[in-house]
Amino acid sequence: MDDAVWIINLIIVVAGLTMSILGLMQAFIERNIESNTRGFFQVLFSALSLYMICILTRTLVTYNDDYISVILSRIVMPGQAILASVLVILSTAFLLYQSGVIKWYRSVSFIVAFLLWISYIILQIYNLFSGVLFVVNDDNSYYRGFLYSLQMIPMVIILFINLLIVFLQRDRLSKSQKTAFIIYAVLPIIAMLIQAIFKGIHLIAISTVISAFFMLSYITREQTKRYHIKELENADLKMNIMLSQIQPHFLYNSLTTIKRLCIKDSYKASESIGQFAEYLRHNMDSITAKHPISFTKELDHVKGYLSLIELRFGDDIHVNYDIEYTDFRLPTLTLQPIVENAVTHGIRGTEDGIGAVTISTRLVGENVEVTVEDDGAGFDVDKTIDKDSHIGINNVRKRIEHMSGGELIIDSEIGHGTKATIRLKVD
Repeated sequence: MDDAVWIINLIIVVAGLTMSILGLMQAFIERNIESNTRGFFQVLFSALSLYMICILTRTLVTYNDDYISVILSRIVMPGQAILASVLVILSTAFLLYQSGVIKWYRSVSFIVAFLLWISYIILQIYNLFSGVLFVVNDDNSYYRGFLYSLQMIPMVIILFINLLIVFLQRDRLSKSQKTAFIIYAVLPIIAMLIQAIFKGIHLIAISTVISAFFMLSYITREQTKRYHIKELENADLKMNIMLSQIQPHFLYNSLTTIKRLCIKDSYKASESIGQFAEYLRHNMDSITAKHPISFTKELDHVKGYLSLIELRFGDDIHVNYDIEYTDFRLPTLTLQPIVENAVTHGIRGTEDGIGAVTISTRLVGENVEVTVEDDGAGFDVDKTIDKDSHIGINNVRKRIEHMSGGELIIDSEIGHGTKATIRLKVD
């Protein structure tokens, strides 16, 4: 290797190592991408940094023939070969994961790629004893073995497998994802062809770093866009919560009832105004609530709502409490919309408007179940629920799923009432 090539390689390797470290830093700092994707890039750029360190070490000791330099060369040469292969097989796994293949490790594509990778690793281990791929002599000279070109075959095939996956999964991948994976597969292949002509220059190394940076950029931009869209959807959901809970008819009827009480019973009217103000405060607080609240606090809000209902309907609506377990949290405004639905569409939906609502909680295995049951009109759960009249219930279901990983189960029978069950994992 002449001095000019050595200087070019040193510049290439230092630039590649700098880019690898910057990519690793970004992978740790970035918070707008999901955890598995961030973890992949952390592993990818960690391996890439070690790969570039190996190449840099070999470059720095190239002209030294002392014992330490020879040992370092014999360590870093197979090290960079193995790390380069890790970068390729990692991309296969990540590509399948990004394509939505849940059990990607069982995919035929990954199994074939993995077997090719294992064959490459076995060949590298065999080379340590035989020198069929390359050898570093006692004077620190590097020589290619007669099977040197053979080691490229498994890696090239894996890169083509990656391109095939992109083609087969093209409908599941976004434009940015397809561009990122194509660049990551094609650029190193082009570098291999060029390096076969211009021997001694680390084109494969720098092309791998550049393509990894392209992939990080494209995937980060894609997921950041999704993150902001989700934030907007969450903002819309919060607004829907507010609109669904502050029903104009309920407000009007409550205020009208309090107005009548001002004439008949001023003390009770004053008490009712306090309950009404507390009801509104809890609803407004729920708009900015980002974390689940205690069940006890949510139950207090439900009782406040029911006290306002009692002002209007008196003994027509009876409420039973069967609370066995309270040591858990749930999204705010989860229970109240279900109780409101039981009163408005259940009991008040019957001919006489008279009935009972039972609120219960119990621990069932690793789950806690909150049940609201009424003996009202009921409905056909197999039919599409009207979005306007049940927007509160739809919001409850979404918030239970997104904030607590739970579920809302509704059973109903026309003429026999409705049973709504919130099932949550116990922390």
